[in-house]
Amino acid sequence: MRRSTSTVRRACAIGTTAALVALTTGLGIATATAAHADTVETPVPTQSAPADPQPTDAPTDTTPTDPAQAEQVQPTDPTTPTPTDEPDAPATDEPTAPVSTAPATTVAIPSTTMSAAAAPQAVDPEVTISGDAKVGSELTADWTGFDEDGTFKYVWVDTATSTVLAKTQQYTIDQTQAGKQVTVTVTGDLPGGGTDTVEATSAVITQDPVFVGADGEPVADGTDMDDPLYLDATAGDAFSYTFRAQGSPAPTYQLDWYYGDEEADADSIVASKSQADSIAIGYGFDEGDDDYTVDDQLPDGITFDPATGELSGTATLASYYDFAVTATSGDVSTTQYVELTVDPAAAFGITAFTMDEKSITARDKRIWLIQPDGTISTVDLTTDEDGFPEELSLTPTGRPTVDQGGTLVVSGSPVDRFGNDTSTYDDDGNPTFIPTVTSDVASDVVAPYEENGAEGQGVFGVTFPHASVHTLTVSSGALQPVSFAVDVRPTTPTVAVVKPVATTGQLAYTGSDATGALPWALGLVLAGVGLIGARTLRRRHAQR
Repeated sequence: MRRSTSTVRRACAIGTTAALVALTTGLGIATATAAHADTVETPVPTQSAPADPQPTDAPTDTTPTDPAQAEQVQPTDPTTPTPTDEPDAPATDEPTAPVSTAPATTVAIPSTTMSAAAAPQAVDPEVTISGDAKVGSELTADWTGFDEDGTFKYVWVDTATSTVLAKTQQYTIDQTQAGKQVTVTVTGDLPGGGTDTVEATSAVITQDPVFVGADGEPVADGTDMDDPLYLDATAGDAFSYTFRAQGSPAPTYQLDWYYGDEEADADSIVASKSQADSIAIGYGFDEGDDDYTVDDQLPDGITFDPATGELSGTATLASYYDFAVTATSGDVSTTQYVELTVDPAAAFGITAFTMDEKSITARDKRIWLIQPDGTISTVDLTTDEDGFPEELSLTPTGRPTVDQGGTLVVSGSPVDRFGNDTSTYDDDGNPTFIPTVTSDVASDVVAPYEENGAEGQGVFGVTFPHASVHTLTVSSGALQPVSFAVDVRPTTPTVAVVKPVATTGQLAYTGSDATGALPWALGLVLAGVGLIGARTLRRRHAQR
């Protein structure tokens, strides 16, 4: 059966349409192509055929009415149409009107196809976590690929246990997550419809170190050296305190300088360790003559274990000790400043001290210290014009001496079994301990000494009319008394020995207030054996 030229052209058009359909992926494009197959019967190349200017009597209907004929014009292979037996008839057999409108419909198909090919592909949904993976920081679930006008569901969980932590876009990291990871799951609407779920996992969560107590709560004290953590111990009693810090990675500990470095802390070390030999070094001491380590800040008998953070041991010297402990997690450190006070133990005995009355007003003074076991130390002290100490030296031996007819000033303080002063004071600042002083020589004159600001201080004056060795005893209640020998050197008196009479007024040599010289002299004696902290004396010096 012969196929007309229009039939061949229709077959070519249908073949072209089928090829375009194969190249497109949108369902709508394929549908549009099929719906307009009849109108796309004349492709652009047909316009090149010569047109017959003479119209026919009536346009020929090119649409087949016979279903069989329609069946014949549907090619099975759109790329290889069946050739006709005869050459194409002139274009005059075809009406001109349909030809003029066909190109518009034909052009629309490739235009639609090109637009679909140029459209960007949809972005796959994704979520990322922003924010520092650190305790106390806020993490945010940042997503892409979802319909921003759609609905979302957020779930934060502990990655290891799947415990739900939050159901919001943001999550503030709790301390319990230190050293762990968290995972966020986001479910949202897609731009083309439907939903999808994506998730992301954080890095391992770190935590800046922070000191905490045994209950796990942060310890605010000690974050500033002007507001240290105060710890208390008692001489002779076992002491223990553990420094604890929370952090991730697990914190490490080290003993550190309180004031920043060895040079800055040297004075504090000397002042804290107020034994007689330390005090002897402390005044007129060149800090560059010795090297210290951070361990020297601690009391003797107390050590720090950096592996556990435990400070422990038994101290015997009552004083104040400044030091610091640093905890480090990763590359972040925090420091806790500490002042450890070692209090004296219970009063056990008496430490006596004595000096020649004449040295009270002199710049160069000699003081004897007699400890409960009878040990005597000799302290030589030089003061400045205001009565403050300049130089001090100590000799661990000696015996009090005085000229015949002279007076020794004698007093004492209650001490524990380690020699630490246990004195207490009333509201007016006067000591509550009042000793009793006696002599084994009946002719010696013993009386309260009330000159130079000593009134009410429990100080006695002992005047020696006869030259010989005298034994004085200082006692008080149930405390162990202390006795010591005094060498009274013979002289040729020019005046009769009389009982001392209390006087008041200014000191001729120093120009100091009358209340100043004696307390300073006696205080330094006590400091010389650790009875009171030299640090306290230095504070008083700074305040005056």
